[in-house]
Amino acid sequence: MKMNGKILNNKYLMLKKILFLKISILFFLISKVIAFESEAEQLIQSTTSDAKAIILNNNIKVEDKKKKIEQIALKVVDVDGLSRFTLGSSRKDLTNEQLEKYTKLFRTFFSKNISSRLQNYSDQNIEVIGSKKISDNYVLVKSKMVSKVNKQEIKIDWRVFKIKDKLLIRDLVVEGLSLAKTQREEFNSILNSKGFDGLIATLKDFISKN
Repeated sequence: MKMNGKILNNKYLMLKKILFLKISILFFLISKVIAFESEAEQLIQSTTSDAKAIILNNNIKVEDKKKKIEQIALKVVDVDGLSRFTLGSSRKDLTNEQLEKYTKLFRTFFSKNISSRLQNYSDQNIEVIGSKKISDNYVLVKSKMVSKVNKQEIKIDWRVFKIKDKLLIRDLVVEGLSLAKTQREEFNSILNSKGFDGLIATLKDFISKN
C-alpha cells in the first residue's frame, strides 16, 4: 500500500508539473500577443501624434514640415513591400533593372504623396480604439479621426506587420477603402494604357510638382 501511495504521489506531482508547464506556456503566448498588439497600437498613436505636432507647429517652415513628415513616413511604412504590391501581377513582367528603378522612384513618390496629403490637416485628432491580431506577424489597429469642430468621425484601420522584428505599416483602410489597393488599381490602369515608361513618367511628374 505504501508503494502504491508513493506511485500515486509521484504521478500527482508529475501531473502538477505538466499542468504548471502548460499554464506557463499559455501565459507566455498570451503575453506575446498582448505585447504585439500593444506595440502596434503605440506605433500608430506615437506616429500620428508626432506628425500632428509637426504640422501644427507654426515655427516650422512648410518645406521643412514636408521633409520631416516624409522622414517619418519612410521610417514607419513598409515602402518597399508597398511598392511591390502596387505593381500587382505586372511585376512579373518587369526586368530586375525596371523593378529597381521603379522601387527607388516609388519611395520618393510615396513620401511626397504623404506630405502633400497632410498639408490639408487641421483640427483632427486620431484616437486608437483597439486592435486585432490577424496572424503571428500581422495586427489590425483600429482608430478613428475626430474633427474638433463638427465632431465628425472617420474610421481608419492600420495594417501593421512585423518584418524582421520591426513593426511597419503596410496599408491604411479609410472607411473600408484600402489606400494600397486603390493605388494598385491606379497604377495598373496606367500600366495597361501607357506601359512601364508611362508609369515612370507619371511618378516623376508628381514628384516634380510636390
